[in-house]
Order: sequence, then C-alpha cells, then structure tokens
Amino acid sequence: MNDSDQDIVRDVRHGDRDAFGRLVRAYQGRLFGLVMMIVREPAGAEDVTQDAFVRAYTNLHRYDDQRPFYPWLASIAVRLAQNWLRLHGRIVRREGTALESTVEPAAMPATLTTLIADERGRRLWQAVAALPSGERTAVMLYYRDEIAVRDIALALGVTTGTIKTLLFRARRHLRERLGDVRPQETST
Repeated sequence: MNDSDQDIVRDVRHGDRDAFGRLVRAYQGRLFGLVMMIVREPAGAEDVTQDAFVRAYTNLHRYDDQRPFYPWLASIAVRLAQNWLRLHGRIVRREGTALESTVEPAAMPATLTTLIADERGRRLWQAVAALPSGERTAVMLYYRDEIAVRDIALALGVTTGTIKTLLFRARRHLRERLGDVRPQETST
C-alpha cells in the first residue's frame, strides 16, 4: 500500500467510496486478532470487526487525520467488543482459542535457537490469552499493536494510570505463569 492512511481517508472524504477498502484490507487481520482476544468467539469477533469498520466509515468525519488511523479504529473495535461482552453476558470461553493464523510456515525452522524462540512466543501468547479481560486487552493494544498508553486509555474510557496498572498486573501474572521467557544467553 503506497498511500498513507491520511491520504486514503482524504480520498474517502472526497467521495471515493472504494478507497476505504484499502484501509479494510490493511487492518482487517490485525483488528480481528485484537477483537478475538477480547470476545474469544470467532463468529462474534467477525461481527464486531465488521461493525467496527462500518462505524469507522460512517464516523470518518470525526477522525482527526493528524493522528494515526489504526489507534482510532482500534478504540472503536474495543468499545464494540466490550459491548458485545455485556450483551452476551460476559460468557468467555477459555479453551485456548487460536491466537495465530492456522497457516503453518512453509519451511521448518532451521535452527534449535529458532525452535526455542518460536515455542517461547507460543507460550507467551497462550499466557496472554489466559489473562483477565482488561489486562489482556491492555497487553494486546500496547505490545502487539504498539498503541500509546494515553490512546489505550481513551479507547477503553479509563485513566492512563488504570492502563499502567493493568500492564503492571499483566506483566506480573505473565512472570508467574511463564517464569523467564527471554532468550537465554549462551556462554562461550
């Protein structure tokens, strides 16, 4: 995608309805992953993700094009996912819904170091999936989607202190569950 998000938004605002499809293609997988971590049900995540794009399109006049597009879109999706949870009685499955694409890499990792790193990554994201909803959402937005604490707070309708607390608790819970998941240094 050569156009910046702001250029695409400008095109949509000037009547190019097809331009919004480029934003959908650019962010649908990432947004679905975020919503899936919150609602934990593929059909629900699909509905919420689709609704988030529809809401973004219909409220594009509210988007501040001086700011990045994805955090604004993610804030819409997080609010819709929270509403979905309330509507569905907060019944959240814990059977370890897949966090990654089901498509396996074409080639096996070449080295033991790569195998170890891949396993640690899987363990980490499985542990993230088991976190309480608020912590899980904060971790996904901050670490995976690289959204600033201030923007996460706005998206969730809480203070920055609350987000910092959720991240602190999440890191503590992850350390308790996983121990040290950082790559081990080898002595030579």
